[in-house]
Amino acid sequence: MHFLLACCALATADQQPPSYERVLAHQATATVEAFNEHGRYAEAVEWGSGFQSQVLEHADIAYEVAYAWNALGDGERARRHFRAALALDPDHAASWYDLGELLLLEGQLDGAEHAFQRAAELRPDHWAGPFRLAEIAARRGEAERFEQQLRAALQEGFSFRVVVGDARWHGYYAQPELREVIRQLVTVYSDERLLDAFQEAAPAP
Repeated sequence: MHFLLACCALATADQQPPSYERVLAHQATATVEAFNEHGRYAEAVEWGSGFQSQVLEHADIAYEVAYAWNALGDGERARRHFRAALALDPDHAASWYDLGELLLLEGQLDGAEHAFQRAAELRPDHWAGPFRLAEIAARRGEAERFEQQLRAALQEGFSFRVVVGDARWHGYYAQPELREVIRQLVTVYSDERLLDAFQEAAPAP
């Protein structure tokens, strides 16, 4: 029944019968995704890697394997599989975004910026890409770029409530040029009472 439902869903989306390969990939992705959703990351890695080596390579499956490696704390293998997903599908937005997260954690700002830019281009309707690009601009002290990307994120649903408790953003607020950007945008897009929280938590200059 699951196989038939998958076929029907894909056929409805495209108005034509899906290929056998596409249905297999859809089913396999759902299996690995279910392992990840239940925290069974080692099983996700084993099952997904086995499927790709023995049956079919697909970007969505490679992404789920990368996600599992990341959850297991192996950043090197996670990066490798995110890049494998992108080799299979250069427009795989989730892989670009998650790869950017890893690179940002490692302080590789140029690589992270490229990854988040691609994610933002592929998903212009989501705030996550420009939000991370704003963070990179803040780390570089680029106030104009910081404002530009924050405005883009706000227009797609970002809220300052997400970061009001984030120590990194308290650090940004302590920098005069970045503080002015945050103050202006909070005043226009959010609740001015959030400024008190930023002010109280910001480290002394």
